[in-house]
Amino acid sequence: MRLLAYIPARSGSKSVPGKNIKPIKNIPLLAFSVWAAQQAGVFDDILVSTDDPAYLETVEPLGISGDYLRPSELAEDASPTIDGMHHALDWFEAQGKEFDAVMILQPTAPFRTPAHIREAVWLLEANPKATCVTGIVQMGDTHPARLKRLVEEKWLEDFCEHAIEPEPSRRQDLTPPAYLRNGTIYLTRTRTIREDNLIRGDKVIGMEMHDANSVNVDTDLDFLVAEASLSYDAYREHLSCFDELIADFGTPA
Repeated sequence: MRLLAYIPARSGSKSVPGKNIKPIKNIPLLAFSVWAAQQAGVFDDILVSTDDPAYLETVEPLGISGDYLRPSELAEDASPTIDGMHHALDWFEAQGKEFDAVMILQPTAPFRTPAHIREAVWLLEANPKATCVTGIVQMGDTHPARLKRLVEEKWLEDFCEHAIEPEPSRRQDLTPPAYLRNGTIYLTRTRTIREDNLIRGDKVIGMEMHDANSVNVDTDLDFLVAEASLSYDAYREHLSCFDELIADFGTPA
């Protein structure tokens, strides 16, 4: 299976300026995804899709070149991710390169590991009917049973008819288990992207991941949480692989 790692890293974030290159442990956010893709050893090509050459410069220590830039009209706030993917695939096809599947590695979900990437590839290869494999995390206190609507501006009612909150409503009382897409991995067959214009499609495999690997970084507070996570003893088992990146980034080969 020929695979492309697609890392979307546009500039112009409104929530945190320069978000995709803001450092965690002195490592640009973008570099975590690039490094994991390289270490996984499954990709035929790794593409950082950005509109800003300065973003590519931040990952030059990892050997990423600046041959490709995303057009500015595909890097606006409202630009759909899939439009950028089509443009990238067109660019590769012009060079005679085609792929069986594309894995989106969002920089803002930096803690998927090389092992997670390899597992996702195995799952897609082992399930021919699957259109996509995506990372998920089990929901605890944010279980759908605790979602409410406000009626007449004061009365709380369950939001979901099929997820009624019991009493008591301890975390262990919330059933069945519910899962959230954590944004770490979307591995999609190219035909789903090209023919259906979809990223997930209708046959999606959920790959469960630990909370430690499901950290999302969209605000300044999230950056503090992400940095603390890398030092948190309870998460070491899940995040220690990044010690190598943190120690070696920027060190001459």
